[in-house]
Amino acid sequence: MATTIPVLVVGGGPIGLGLAADLGRRGIGTLLIEQNDDVLGSAKMIEVSVRTMEFCRQLGLSDQIRNWGFPDDYRLDSVFVTDLQGYEIGRIHTPSLAQEQESTHSPERTRPCPQTWFDPILKQCAEQFPSVNLRYRTRLESFTQDPSGATAEVIDLASGERERVACQYLIGCDGYTSTVRAALGIEMRGEFHLDLSMSVYLRIPDLGRYHDKAQAYRYVCVGPQGAWAVLTTIDGRDLYRLQLIGVPDRDLEAVDLGATLRRCVGRDLPFTIEDVSFWVRKMVVADRFMDGRVFLAGDAAHAHPPNGGLGMNTGMQDAFDLGWKIAATMDGWGGPTLLESYDYERRPASSRAAVESLKNFKRLTANTSYPEIAAASPEGEQLRRVLGQRLVEENEKAWHPVGVHLGYIYNPSPIVVPDGSDRPADDTVGYAPTAFPGARAPHFWLDADRSVLDLFGPGFVLLMFEDVETWALEQAAMSRGLPLRVARIISAEGAALYQSALVLVRPDGHVAWRGAALPADPADLIDIVRGAGPRIAARRGGRASRAV
Repeated sequence: MATTIPVLVVGGGPIGLGLAADLGRRGIGTLLIEQNDDVLGSAKMIEVSVRTMEFCRQLGLSDQIRNWGFPDDYRLDSVFVTDLQGYEIGRIHTPSLAQEQESTHSPERTRPCPQTWFDPILKQCAEQFPSVNLRYRTRLESFTQDPSGATAEVIDLASGERERVACQYLIGCDGYTSTVRAALGIEMRGEFHLDLSMSVYLRIPDLGRYHDKAQAYRYVCVGPQGAWAVLTTIDGRDLYRLQLIGVPDRDLEAVDLGATLRRCVGRDLPFTIEDVSFWVRKMVVADRFMDGRVFLAGDAAHAHPPNGGLGMNTGMQDAFDLGWKIAATMDGWGGPTLLESYDYERRPASSRAAVESLKNFKRLTANTSYPEIAAASPEGEQLRRVLGQRLVEENEKAWHPVGVHLGYIYNPSPIVVPDGSDRPADDTVGYAPTAFPGARAPHFWLDADRSVLDLFGPGFVLLMFEDVETWALEQAAMSRGLPLRVARIISAEGAALYQSALVLVRPDGHVAWRGAALPADPADLIDIVRGAGPRIAARRGGRASRAV
């Protein structure tokens, strides 16, 4: 049996589903295969970042993610405690969803939406597109590729039937143990074993009855040996995740879960165990994110410590960088360097996020000797005051490092045109909006309900803040088949943010070019941004991609 499909996506987690949805809305035939069924277990990812929310806004999903069921009035603080009966060491205050103030950076905000609820929302979105087919209990066995595409051998795990799938592009979204990456022989580099951690999912009815600490999204337990556990609400009701940092081994029988929870809460209380898992905390990035017509995205390309919630959310940036480039190439207007720019842009951005995740982990666990942490003594009180202040200061922005999510800049990039200005300083914590070429185009409101970000997605958009003749650029785009919309913007705030009369924005919302007037050769500009400029290998001294 043989199947032919333009794009084969391997892996049905959030990255594979997000990519399938993005390809589906662009009308690209896509088959997604996932070796597991579509019944989700416990959530590995529990927060959707502000940038992922912006992508979901493009897909029309932001309202569903806002309203999946997390209580709007639930306090989202992060609190450091000796235990829930003991001392509160420090508290990072975060407004509840009901108390949120309008952000100047985005029409969206980071949302609690665990994978158990997030993935089905993406799945429903992807499968609504006629060009997308999702097949579960189907495993990739092997593949080969040549200059025209890839041929995969897959197996239906329910029937045992084998099938050959021919595709033009194959994308591995199949996690850290990626079959696709292994077949390509691509190495991961970094720190492979930061610690062995354990996640325990618990039902605890009315936890607030059993302690005197104010409500919080997460409680970080700090003992004489440092931070050892994090108790986080999953649904804002009775489902919690107790994450143990640095367990000695995978012997579940050696772990007294009742005693462990008692150590965290400080007393006995009723609970039921939903799930238990062990996992290795790591920070690794693949040597390259593509090989010929095969690509890696998400954990298949980079695996992070979960500290700061950067893993899945960085992977979603991969998906939305790759989706429009595949569609452009298949629709005929993408040039030969467009897909090659995926590795050029996403590998540095992903490495940046991975390094920040590692910093977040080390900030939390670096100092591990607090023998007087729970002592009812002047020495204990002094330690808790100093330590609490430091933990709050060091971690206040680490939980939501907006600079990582919004501040990454594709510079240099072969499909971005420099304007001669100095690149802004890289800030992975804070965020200063900029329209520097390669940056995420900054948000401002066009009217009460519509952000400038709502213009981006289907094709390129030329933002025009002054009356400038643009016909030559429109003609050049039309001659190449590049979809281009010109948007006349009357906004003093927007003009001040973008700092140019004309700003060309890509489908993924990143600035491709800006200027006071059109360049002398508009066709050359169009060729560069669509990937028809000089070959990347020549610029980077790289080698040509090889067949598997």
